Amino acid sequence: MSPIITVLYAIAALTGAAFAAVEFRMLWRFVRNRQEIRTTVTSESPPDRTEIQTDESNLFPLVTIQLPLYNERRAAARIIRAAALQDYPRSRFDVQVLDDSDDETVNIVKDVVQALRSQGIQIEHLRRDHRSGYKAGALTEGLEKSEAEFVAVFDADFVPDPTFLRTVLVDRTGFDHPDVAFVQTRWSWREPLRGFFAASLALLLDRHFFVQKPTRAFFRNVATFNGSGGVWRRKAIDDGGGWSAETLTEDLDLSYRCALRGWRGRYLRDVGVVNELPADMRSFKRQQQRWSKGNAQCFRLLMGKVLSARGLLEDRIDEAFLLAGYAIHPILMINVVLWPWAVLLMNRPTFWVVQGIMGLVIVAAPVSFVLTVLERDKRLSLRSIGHIVSSVCIGIGLMVNNTIGQIQGFFTSGGEFVRTPKGHEAIAESEPVQEQLRAYQVPLHWSFFFELITIIYCLIGTAVLSTAGESLWAIPLLFWAICLGFVAQQQLTPTRV
Repeated sequence: MSPIITVLYAIAALTGAAFAAVEFRMLWRFVRNRQEIRTTVTSESPPDRTEIQTDESNLFPLVTIQLPLYNERRAAARIIRAAALQDYPRSRFDVQVLDDSDDETVNIVKDVVQALRSQGIQIEHLRRDHRSGYKAGALTEGLEKSEAEFVAVFDADFVPDPTFLRTVLVDRTGFDHPDVAFVQTRWSWREPLRGFFAASLALLLDRHFFVQKPTRAFFRNVATFNGSGGVWRRKAIDDGGGWSAETLTEDLDLSYRCALRGWRGRYLRDVGVVNELPADMRSFKRQQQRWSKGNAQCFRLLMGKVLSARGLLEDRIDEAFLLAGYAIHPILMINVVLWPWAVLLMNRPTFWVVQGIMGLVIVAAPVSFVLTVLERDKRLSLRSIGHIVSSVCIGIGLMVNNTIGQIQGFFTSGGEFVRTPKGHEAIAESEPVQEQLRAYQVPLHWSFFFELITIIYCLIGTAVLSTAGESLWAIPLLFWAICLGFVAQQQLTPTRV
């Protein structure tokens, strides 16, 4: 039994350490090149237009704004108006409301579209008899009705600034090279964030937009579209094979397929698009499980092509680990399950070596969040330190939920694209708040019960190790139980962000 435990635990530790090493390499690159990175992802000054013809067709390219919706009764009117009232020549853009709703959202959208059309806005309310392909299918059918050179995509909870199109397509240099497939902007959050939980969720996502994406952009790694808040070149979408419903992360899938054909993406960190955080832990878990499942599907479909692509080996390794990003959760689950057995059965020299390796994994996340806070807020405070601790706990507490997503993604393709309720969408004075919350409330997912089982396992392991005189090594099990317990408790007492 001991050799088997040793081998399995060592494999899990080494795999986790590999993820940590890639993370530390990225963080070191960020720290070492911070000033240059900031310049790379910051929009340049508007170009001199004195020698450019004033003809709108030269200055303002044709754009279609696509708004995929499904049962977004509280957010639909807001995003439609924000998209339609862009500071951009009306003859040079149109709006497609891709409405797959089956509730009162349909009538809300119909009324808003009619009102905007009467104001001279080119806008269509596109309905389907089915939800084939979900979001990817809706985007694809919309493209069939568009002749625009560029396509902007916004989910329902986003609120682009009126200058968004002008900033990305005219005033800045996002598409200054013909090989740029898309420009992704930064997701920003409604202020003020409602409470500690919301700030912790924001930090989990801000790490991606303040540290990871800028660093990858600077070193010309594969840039990824984040599903919303960006603009695509239509030619790149077609060349990459179009939107596919084969995975639940159609954005990651298309980003990599385009990259494999020589396209690249751009990231503008200083252009933010306000959107909403998931409404509560149940909603956040739903979103994370969908992303985890889609990530595994992309890994299964694209990993071979990524590893065999041309380019530096270190770059291909970086891309491989990005594709496998959510695999850190099943690795952590394996570590949790094997921990008490490893403490009791492994010989001490081997155990200490493995623990030294695992130390990399333990430190990586807090360091990443500290750098994110420093880059975003310019300083650390007691409150932000609390957010860092909470974010680490949430990330660890999602291990069961995201492991389930990974397993599903490795063995199945596609799946239902389930909407994620957001925090502010249920606010309306015309009806009681509680009634609105019930309308879109996410039910308790069955993964909750596996989380409880894992908590009990950790607590039993803590007791066993303490009884065996290994109290020091019982602390990690107790910490994991606390993280899982925090996530579980948040599901029982939903807290709107």
